Amino acid sequence: MSKVVKTDEGIAWESPPPSSRRMSVIFERDLTPTVNLAAGTVVIPEGQEQTKLSAHPGAEEIYLVLRGEGRFVLGDEEIDVEAGHAIYVGPEVKHRMINRGKGEFEVFFVNSPPVFGRVKGYEDTVAGWRRIR
Repeated sequence: MSKVVKTDEGIAWESPPPSSRRMSVIFERDLTPTVNLAAGTVVIPEGQEQTKLSAHPGAEEIYLVLRGEGRFVLGDEEIDVEAGHAIYVGPEVKHRMINRGKGEFEVFFVNSPPVFGRVKGYEDTVAGWRRIR
């Protein structure tokens, strides 16, 4: 288990249409020595969005926009974001992302405790997705 991981070495999947996106897991309890957090990336292609709102009881999340322009839906609020912005999502806050720019919209996320639940719980999240790395 490594303490240093290149972002392009995480395990990754691509979701099926209509909500095409890629998600990678870089830090998680079965992959790295992390105990109380998970981290990874999400890439949303141009013109795409997460169609489903997510909420995680008891977990906090931070998203850092790496590239592109997007919109975060946080509860009843919609916030336009771009590369360099960091977004806090509190416990149980319903949220989703929309790519509103040209090109891909990429974020790095950290959540604590891991929103995937059990060890390897990310496999439940990506059931039906195609593994790409």
